[in-house]
Amino acid sequence: MKNTTLSLLLISIIFFNACKSSQQRRAETEEEYGYISDEVRNLESVKTYANKWEIPDESLYIIDFENYVGIVRGYVENNRRLAKDLSQWHILMVFDSNDSLLSYQINCNTKRKNNDWQWNYLGTFNQYPPQDNSVRKYHHELKFTDLVPVIKDAEGNSFENQKGNKAELTIVVFWTIYHGRQSKNLIREVLDYDEKFKDKSIELVFLNHPSTRIINELDEES
Repeated sequence: MKNTTLSLLLISIIFFNACKSSQQRRAETEEEYGYISDEVRNLESVKTYANKWEIPDESLYIIDFENYVGIVRGYVENNRRLAKDLSQWHILMVFDSNDSLLSYQINCNTKRKNNDWQWNYLGTFNQYPPQDNSVRKYHHELKFTDLVPVIKDAEGNSFENQKGNKAELTIVVFWTIYHGRQSKNLIREVLDYDEKFKDKSIELVFLNHPSTRIINELDEES
């Protein structure tokens, strides 16, 4: 009788878990990884979270979505890996004053600890300039000038009209509201690096974007 009761209890647990709705599973994932449910992506919400996560006003930019998708599409034929990487939720790129890529990371190639992505697990940000990493060899053709046309400030002005002198380093951070704590951690990593080397010439570009839309649009075409 005891064994029968235990068996029924086990079956009930399995059945309950199997019957969880996709909404329930998503909610659990959002809580576990610190995601923010039902993102409302408009200028005011972007500004609110940017302020909450301490992004300087002069470093906050919004992606020109349609043009960016065009750039990603352009890589689909010749460099599908780069096209896929440029569709990710979080992207961290460091360019030198010659527009050459020094360091490149995406959420897929970071290490996880306690459900958080570890952006400095390779020691990339322990030195100036940041350490090169193994992903660069796939994307050596990517230049900062390729991204400039899709970088707009909160007023819709293009990045190229904002800055005069070129910095030694330009750090571009793709972030989303939906990914909550993960975005906050990435932003903090970069802000801490900028503070650590505040005597250096570093340009920060925190670029808000709707990565899931990019992925969906490319999926529909493939």
